[in-house]
Amino acid sequence: MTGIAPGKEYICAVDIAKKRDYTTIQIYRDAKSAIHHPEESGRPDQIVSFLDLVYQAKLQAIRYTEQARIVYDLLNRIKMLHNTQLLVDGTGVGEAVVDIMRETGLNPLPIVFTGGTSVRPVYEEFGKVFGGSSSQAFARAQVLKEIHVPKEDLVHAGMLMIQQKRIRLAQQLNHEDDFKRQMESFKGKVNEATGRRKFENESDDIHDDFVVTFLMAAWWRTYSRASQTTDREVREESNASWDVMDFI
Repeated sequence: MTGIAPGKEYICAVDIAKKRDYTTIQIYRDAKSAIHHPEESGRPDQIVSFLDLVYQAKLQAIRYTEQARIVYDLLNRIKMLHNTQLLVDGTGVGEAVVDIMRETGLNPLPIVFTGGTSVRPVYEEFGKVFGGSSSQAFARAQVLKEIHVPKEDLVHAGMLMIQQKRIRLAQQLNHEDDFKRQMESFKGKVNEATGRRKFENESDDIHDDFVVTFLMAAWWRTYSRASQTTDREVREESNASWDVMDFI
């Protein structure tokens, strides 16, 4: 099942943009820390999983072939090429860059944002996803091409990490202020006709590219560990609101 690698330590999330917009890259470490409670509390020590944001980059006016090369060189340079789950926003223009990434030697997993209500993995023959002759023994093997994910699921995964204070920022990040501004501006509005909540940035002047990469990383961490009870319980709280005040 090529594409899924829940055991990898890092998550690299990439939001592909058109030439005049920004392509953003964020790398998170899926870290575990021991939480020690006072003996008088009677609570046992816990092992808690955190998302540690360790790297940020923004690219503008870069050709798609160059974007793929930059991501490859980045992961290869910091020796995380084989220990990182690469997630790419596969909506719209992202599909072309995903093909280039695969030709470069990367193994991206496109996340396609939808307005649906269920997650839908899409499988395809290896030869059609990664290229190569159909005569190859593995060319017809089914591999994961992409995953279609409701945006609401992505937002709830982000809520989980924020509400439980399980996102941590490394020191001296290149775009920390921009990231925090985007997170604070990201709000939900309820559609009175459908009763569903739509999340987007309040102002057109503030982008949401860093929010997109954060949500993909948070969702992947939850999805690849779907057996964790705490994640399921928080996901069922349909009236939860996006509140980043503790985070910022």
